[in-house]
Amino acid sequence: MPTPPVPSSEEICAKLKDLVMNGRTGLQNMYGRTEVELNTNLEAPIRRGEEMAVKLVKEKGCGYEVALDLTVLTLYDVAILIDDSSSMVHEEGGKRKETLIQYIDHITEIYKLANQSGILAMRFMNRGGGKKDWTGQSRQYLERHSYGGVTRIGTELQRKILKKFAMGNTNQSKPLLVLIVTDGPVEGERKSHLQDVIRNCVHERAGAGKGFEAVAFQFSRIGDDVGAAQLLRNLDQDPVIGEYIDVLPVEFDLEKQMEDKWFVLPKILLGAILPNWDAQDYYDFTRPDGLLPRANDDDCDSGDYWAD
Repeated sequence: MPTPPVPSSEEICAKLKDLVMNGRTGLQNMYGRTEVELNTNLEAPIRRGEEMAVKLVKEKGCGYEVALDLTVLTLYDVAILIDDSSSMVHEEGGKRKETLIQYIDHITEIYKLANQSGILAMRFMNRGGGKKDWTGQSRQYLERHSYGGVTRIGTELQRKILKKFAMGNTNQSKPLLVLIVTDGPVEGERKSHLQDVIRNCVHERAGAGKGFEAVAFQFSRIGDDVGAAQLLRNLDQDPVIGEYIDVLPVEFDLEKQMEDKWFVLPKILLGAILPNWDAQDYYDFTRPDGLLPRANDDDCDSGDYWAD
């Protein structure tokens, strides 16, 4: 059986430089503008990208082009915000939580190839705890978690992710990709708060000299909630913040989409970064290639500690 081709160091170098210089030009604030700056600052990501591409193609069964695209993750930190409202465990016979476990494990499996420290932060909207530098399997951890509360995406996104790793962080040295996974519409905060949080973050980072693209956002829906689907559509089509956001296509259930992981995982991880993945807003299964009261203060995570 022939050995599958693997992206070369030169191709990975060209891919990363093209993203910085032409794709997400705001990243020049972190990685440089001149050839000398880029060669210096991209040396480690390119080397990591080479190792990543080999493992993706030879061990994971990923295709050549998708593997090359995924190497841009070596430039990013990744944080995950999880909707842990009660519907995640009680609706659809527990399927939502099972899909959440799959989602976290698949994302971790791919991203730790780009960054050996793993997921920078994994936090919940309602409950305490959370993990940092996550590289493990999530089933035991997510099974133990206590679910309940409402879906205050904007409030908790700002408090538990953005204020810690982006806004006001003068030491931010890598762009941050924030993955938000939810199974319902926003509750417990005003309707436009989430959009305001994202817009304020984008402008704050630009004003701090980190660039408009210092933070990118990707939203995924688990389950069949109509309100969640509409939320994702509204975000993706927002004329002001839409370019900093991507959503997983909401026409189909994430549980079914996970069966074709080499479409779904790159869509989640690259949709807010690479235009060719952002554009894939309609999923085609025939493609040949592969509500509770507001939580009490005692129940809510202040965002000030980790459960390591």
